[in-house]
Amino acid sequence: MKIQNIFLFVIIILFGSCSSKDHLIFNNVPIDGHLGKFASELTKLGFIISDSTKKNEIILNGEFLNKDCKIYVFGTNKNNVAYKVIVELPTEVHDSLEYSFGKIQKLYSSKYGIGKSRYQQYRKRERLVYNVPRRDIRIGDFTEYTTDSGYITIEVREGYISITYLDKLNNEIRKREMDENS
Repeated sequence: MKIQNIFLFVIIILFGSCSSKDHLIFNNVPIDGHLGKFASELTKLGFIISDSTKKNEIILNGEFLNKDCKIYVFGTNKNNVAYKVIVELPTEVHDSLEYSFGKIQKLYSSKYGIGKSRYQQYRKRERLVYNVPRRDIRIGDFTEYTTDSGYITIEVREGYISITYLDKLNNEIRKREMDENS
């Protein structure tokens, strides 16, 4: 009888831990828990806290995708639960930026599947209608990957690329806290 109870207990734990309601992972660390605890986990991976004076935000520096980056970690207003991470890759010239954007898209597509992209529309000059212009990335172009645990957005900014990780569960906590304060 004891073995059956233990077996049942193990099955319950396994099903509970395999839930699709897991948290989004950033650099092998789940985006969950108190903002300070999450930042502490990142410092164990080699990131360095550069600013923690702002409320509900910690800024770190470190290597991500083999580049020195600035990482912003945001917490909810009331409980300060980590819910969003924004990575700012270093500034690049336009051609390099376009190459990096494509390379990052391929990397994330191989891990998260095909993302939803939006590119700015370009006007063709009338006299060049017969030419097919090459696609040229611009500020605001992005690709978003949706997972069971959150959203990852790669976006072209002015001279650099940002990657945003938004955890679904903790973002819902943030929304509830905002509604309570309204």
